Amino acid sequence: MIWWEKTVEYKFVILSAIEKKLNFAAPLSGVQEIGGDGIFGINSKLILVEFKRSQNELKTEIDKFVCYEKAKREMSGRDSHHFLVYGAEGDSGSLDLHARHYFSLKETGSVLSILNQGLKAEEFNDYLGDLIALKKEDGRSSGSVGPESVASVVGVSPNSVSSISLTEYVRLELPGLYQALSPTQTMSRGPSLG
Repeated sequence: MIWWEKTVEYKFVILSAIEKKLNFAAPLSGVQEIGGDGIFGINSKLILVEFKRSQNELKTEIDKFVCYEKAKREMSGRDSHHFLVYGAEGDSGSLDLHARHYFSLKETGSVLSILNQGLKAEEFNDYLGDLIALKKEDGRSSGSVGPESVASVVGVSPNSVSSISLTEYVRLELPGLYQALSPTQTMSRGPSLG
């Protein structure tokens, strides 16, 4: 049996939609994927998911951090909404999905049960900002103005599709991170004239 990471991701989304548990899905890719592969929501609560082909690939997450052990110490206990979802061949030759908490690697119950463990947007954004600060810089971005600065985050729900530029989302929802990444902040480190 052959499957890929995208197979796992699509199966998760399809199962979530069939069970009518998924209210919101924002798949991420490229530079914007630094936090995870997707943000999913139910009842105004959000989870962060990193998809992997199989359990063997879970260890690849370690290399995404400046210092994984420091990240694990600082973020463990705060990752109740952050998951690794991966596939495994089932007894009947089917693709079964499993989920583990991101840092503790503690296995959850049913893979769909993770949708019930989300955080409100403010707590989610605090976590995401802290998580991104602990990760290595993404080599795909030079930090200059380019396609990634005007990229949009598109969310899909059963009733609509909405979009906001990633830059605007970070500015509104993660102002501390926005200021730290702002080109004007990096060019002028001196005291403010305001």
